[in-house]
Amino acid sequence: MPTTPQAKEHFERLLELLEVERAAEREEARLQAERVPAAEREALGKTITRLALVAVETAEGGYPVLTLTRAASKGQELSPFHSLDQGDSVRLTFPPFPGGGSQAAAFVHGTVERVEEGRCEVAVDGAMPPKMPPGKLTLDILGSDATHRRMCRALSEVSGAQGTGAARLRDILLGALRPEAGKRHPVELFDGSLNEWQRRAVESALAAQDLALIHGPPGTGKTTALVEVIRQAVRRGQRVLATAPSNVAVDNLLERLLPQMDRGLRVVRLGHPARTLESLRRGNLRIQLVNDPQYRQVEELDAERDRLLRTLGRRGASTPLERRRVEIEARRLWKEARLLEQALTRHLIASAQVVLSTHGGLSRRQLRGGFDLVALDEASQATEPLSWIALLLGKKAVFAGDPMQLPPTLHSRTAAKELGVTLFERFQALLPDSMQTLLRTQYRMHETLMAFSSAQFYEGKLEADASVRAHLACQLEGVRETPLTSVPLVFVDTAGTGFEECVNLLLQSRENEGEARLAAKLLQELLDAGLRPKDIAVLSPYAAQVRLLKTLIRSSGTEVGTVDGFQGREKEAVLVSLTRSNDAKQVGFLAETRRMNVTLTRARRLLIVIGDSVTISNHPFYRQFLDFIEKRGQHRSAWEWTDA
Repeated sequence: MPTTPQAKEHFERLLELLEVERAAEREEARLQAERVPAAEREALGKTITRLALVAVETAEGGYPVLTLTRAASKGQELSPFHSLDQGDSVRLTFPPFPGGGSQAAAFVHGTVERVEEGRCEVAVDGAMPPKMPPGKLTLDILGSDATHRRMCRALSEVSGAQGTGAARLRDILLGALRPEAGKRHPVELFDGSLNEWQRRAVESALAAQDLALIHGPPGTGKTTALVEVIRQAVRRGQRVLATAPSNVAVDNLLERLLPQMDRGLRVVRLGHPARTLESLRRGNLRIQLVNDPQYRQVEELDAERDRLLRTLGRRGASTPLERRRVEIEARRLWKEARLLEQALTRHLIASAQVVLSTHGGLSRRQLRGGFDLVALDEASQATEPLSWIALLLGKKAVFAGDPMQLPPTLHSRTAAKELGVTLFERFQALLPDSMQTLLRTQYRMHETLMAFSSAQFYEGKLEADASVRAHLACQLEGVRETPLTSVPLVFVDTAGTGFEECVNLLLQSRENEGEARLAAKLLQELLDAGLRPKDIAVLSPYAAQVRLLKTLIRSSGTEVGTVDGFQGREKEAVLVSLTRSNDAKQVGFLAETRRMNVTLTRARRLLIVIGDSVTISNHPFYRQFLDFIEKRGQHRSAWEWTDA
């Protein structure tokens, strides 16, 4: 079917929006670089200065790893590395060489591999500089143009695609083609523990000719169902590309597939090893490459090249002709080693039954040939252009996600109005019920914690499995029964306490010191009752409040973070600081109720929400939430924890 004017218009509009989004991202970075001094950029968590390089080691994958340290400054309550996460892309800038000149600013790009209180490890992309000047280094957290370029190319390709799986998906999306459901057949499951809804989702996905959706509300096991689809496809002789928007989500898929490697499943995970959890790295392409017996030839070629260059350096007085001969031989050895390395890499990928990657990490140069199935996890967190990068590589697609949770993160409000609508949502509105399945049994939350979200977002269709239906924090080993640990849901009301919000101008975010101190007290009460720090999370929708909470909470092992950053995660107990408290009763971006859906569904046994009822009740969603608290939870006053 030739490209229609409607298709051309749709994809040209997406390209325009991508440029608007990229411009907004660059402008944000430019303004920070120009207007924000280094000290303030460091406070924003974008830069870390005065780093000491204490070690340079070679990792198992053959890449350099730098260990950097810096003690916290006097009076600084946060670790210098508080804003770093494993997998962050960074640039390390070395100090100027004495005397300046052309070598005045050596730098390397890399990926954060490990973060601790006073140190971090960075895996370097490529080689180290031949000379490293002494002195302190600066680390900058980066964005990347590579994903943007791949999205633009993907949109251009899918717009004009003919006779491919992506072309069919495009035509279904734009109403030019009806999707084919196919006939369902009973499936012999690998995982016999799947419930009725998960089994229906697997059967629907396998029967579909073009695409199927697995709608997985929190805790319902959508990734478990998607992994079953992947294994069933491999059993049928199909090759699968499994993708997700984030490294954490890809690692979640890899963790579930890795045990099958011991049973002969050929799995390879693309991307730098530092972006993969250490416990999962045997699935990573680079680790598999260096462990391949034939890689020994690459190492021998590189060793011979290094020996030649060292010899050349020692001679000093060698003739120009001899130097030229050695340099030519060194280049030949390097080229031969790289060609062999590329051939081994292509073989590993081509022989894999399941290839895993983030959408943005997919490279057409590496992935020659197509896939029978593209499985997209967390599909409702990926923009449409990002999803097309993966979809171009397959004949058929299965999407797993939940559009009732947070949409993709975007910098431009203008672009977000359209780019924020994902392919999952578009197909959900188009497909018949036979091609999409809502998972209804959840295995995370006490039924009280589930009930409000179920009613608000899922038409009351969710049910708690018997294994979690009535579980409480006080039933955990070593935890005493207290007024907090013996109930699932508590709202601690700060109305009338004077705990008012303020604007953090540096972070352009909200904070509330009274709420933060109250959260620290409540956390200590849970710890005193016997909960382990690692079983608790303290969250807030606001970055400034998270930073303030981190200065007050020193409990090693208790995770403190934003609600957005905790999507897809769970803890036995969760404390939430809503932060907003003002005379105008404004709730700001708390009005994005999908954020509250994420907030309410992270805890397994105990959720404590701290907020000002007078402020938040001005919004109808929160008014209904407070009504629910009165019926099913505990409504307590912050005065109970306020010192006389």
